[in-house]
Amino acid sequence: MSAGQYPTRRDPRRVIMGLAVIVTVTVAAYTVWVWPRGPANKLIVYTYDSFMAWGDDPLTIDSRVFGPFMQQYDVEIEIVRLQTDANGVIARLITELERPVADVVIGIDNVLILQEPSQSVLEPYTPSNINLVNDSLIASLDPEHYVTPFDFGLVSLIYSMAKINATTHPEVANLTFSNLGTTEMASSLVTEDPHLSSTGLAFLLTEIAVYEKLLGQDWRQWWSQVHGYVDVLPGWTDAWQVWSTEATKWFLVSYGTDPAYSYYSTNSTPDAAVAPVYNAGSHYAWMQVEGIGLVKNGPNPTLAKAFIDYCLTSSVQSYVALNQWMFPVNNEVTLPTAYSYALQAEDVNILNALLPRSEIAANLTLWLDEWDIIFSS
Repeated sequence: MSAGQYPTRRDPRRVIMGLAVIVTVTVAAYTVWVWPRGPANKLIVYTYDSFMAWGDDPLTIDSRVFGPFMQQYDVEIEIVRLQTDANGVIARLITELERPVADVVIGIDNVLILQEPSQSVLEPYTPSNINLVNDSLIASLDPEHYVTPFDFGLVSLIYSMAKINATTHPEVANLTFSNLGTTEMASSLVTEDPHLSSTGLAFLLTEIAVYEKLLGQDWRQWWSQVHGYVDVLPGWTDAWQVWSTEATKWFLVSYGTDPAYSYYSTNSTPDAAVAPVYNAGSHYAWMQVEGIGLVKNGPNPTLAKAFIDYCLTSSVQSYVALNQWMFPVNNEVTLPTAYSYALQAEDVNILNALLPRSEIAANLTLWLDEWDIIFSS
C-alpha cells in the first residue's frame, strides 16, 4: 500500500460541524418518535469535538448509544461537542462554575484530573456498577472518583510501513529515544503540543519517565537535541494530517489502536505499525485513561448519576472500540476482530507506574515551563 492509499480519517472538525447542527435534531427526532408528548427533562453532556466521531455513521451515534437511556428515563440528552480538547472543556466549565449548564463531562484523562481546575468543577461520585471496571484503571485515573474510567488506550509512536520498515531501518523493531535523536529520525517525527493535546502531553511524560527513571539522565537533553527537527503541531488531527500526507514524516505520536483502524478501514493487513519505546530489553508505552464525571452543582444530579452508571454498561461500552478507537473499560465487552492488530496493555510495560500521580501533580507545571524554554530558544 502506498502512502497515498493509506486510509484517510475524517477530520473530526468537519464531521462535528455537521453534528453540531443536527445532534439536537437527531435526538429530538428520536424523542418524538418514542414519546409523542416530549421528554420531561433534559440532560446536557459536555465533551471534546471528536467524541465518538470515528465510526461508520457518526451522525446517528448519539441516538443509537444513548437512545435506550432516554427512553427509560423520559429524558432528552444533548451531547455538546465543544470545538476544543478536554482542556478547553474544563475551561468552559470554569466559566460556568457559578451557574452550571452541563450535568456530565466526558474526556478528562488521568493527567488533566491531577490539575486543580479539573477537580474544582466536579463532584466525586462512585457509580453503583463500578465493579464493571478494572481496579487498575480506577487507580490510574482517579481513586477519589471525581471521574470514572470511560475508555483507555496506549499512546505510542506509529509509522507507515509504506514509508519505513524493519528492512530499511531495523531499529524500528526496538526504537529508542537515542534512535529518535538522530537528525534523520527527529526530522521524520510529528508530535503534538503538550499544552494543547493529551497525546502530546503523554509523549512528554513518556520521554521524562524514560530519561529520568530508566536512564537516570536529564530529560531536557533529548528535547534540546531534537529541537528544530521535530514537527510539533497544535493537536492530534493536525499532526495526523501532516504525517499521513508528507512522505518524509515517518513517525507520529498517536494511539496503539491505529493499526486496528487501518485494518478495519481497508479490510486488509494494516499499513500502520506501532513502535513502542524500547529500553534494556523491554518495550514501554503510556496509558491514557479518559473519564466521565459529575459536574458540580449541575442542574440534574440524580439523572446525571444514572447516566454515568449507564455509560459503564455494555449498551454504551460496546460502541467505544469502533467509534472512539479506544479500549472499552467494561470487562464484559468483547473486542472486535480488528483489535487483534492493536497494541495491548500486556504487550508493553506501562510507563505510568514510573511517574506516580503525586509526582506528576507536583512537577507538571515546571516540566511544561522547561519544555517551553527549550522550544522558544
